[in-house]
Amino acid sequence: MDEQALTLRELLDQAGAAASLGDREDAERDYRRATERSPGNSEAWLGLAAATQSLDEKQRAYEHVLAINPNNGEARIALQRLAKQVDGQQALAIQETLNRPVAQDVPKPASSAAKPAPIGDDHLHTPVDTGEVTFCVNHPDTETTLRCNRCGRPVCFKCVELTEVGYRCKDCIREQQNSYFNAEATDYLIVAVVSFFLAAIAGPVISVLFGIFGLFIGVIIAFFLGPAVGGVAATIIRRSVGRRRGRYLGIVAVIAIILGVAIGALFTLFLFSVAPSLIPLGVFLFMSLSTIYATLR
Repeated sequence: MDEQALTLRELLDQAGAAASLGDREDAERDYRRATERSPGNSEAWLGLAAATQSLDEKQRAYEHVLAINPNNGEARIALQRLAKQVDGQQALAIQETLNRPVAQDVPKPASSAAKPAPIGDDHLHTPVDTGEVTFCVNHPDTETTLRCNRCGRPVCFKCVELTEVGYRCKDCIREQQNSYFNAEATDYLIVAVVSFFLAAIAGPVISVLFGIFGLFIGVIIAFFLGPAVGGVAATIIRRSVGRRRGRYLGIVAVIAIILGVAIGALFTLFLFSVAPSLIPLGVFLFMSLSTIYATLR
């Protein structure tokens, strides 16, 4: 989907889904676009701070959050930790930011505590503990004072997870992830076919290679060669479906590759009477399949 066609809420959800799946590059890109589109949105800046690897950019992002909301405890705690990782002027600058006066909380009417958090662009960092005793939506017998900071529903500790942008219920997390997956039904068939033939072609070659070098050297080669081959295979597989993502593409690819390697090894055995070296091949498969699954999941 065209990024410009996404609403700010959809862009933030897409970024959050990428972050929850461990795709920092996509998460950082989408959070950065969200900050450019809405510089006053604290969720976007908190997400960018969590996704970026740059300590300087983390500092700037958290300072943006405090400029929007000086009472944001999450940004203050993160800056305190960041000050311990840097030295000199940068640490002093962070300390100056933290030393700025914090606005006092204004008492709210008693009736406001019972209202769910509004679903908007910048509500997400109000306290998740409302102080109101309710019952979890998933466990009606469990009392709780927590609410998901996205949908506002009451949830217990079993039903909430700490994300890069605060506590959210598992339903909202899964909804975010679903918006991130855009694979079509035919993509699963394409992944299965491409993975199978890649493995069927490469399997016999690798089996013969390990047979030549023997057990000990073969295991060492498999340990280092597996991730490299897995990375190349994952790139080919992703390009075959236009870089679309699916929740189960990684599983489909792993199963197809195992079948392809097995059939390729049997073909080599019957045609050339060359038995595969099972231990090096097993190490190679584990290393390569781990890389492929992590890339495609």
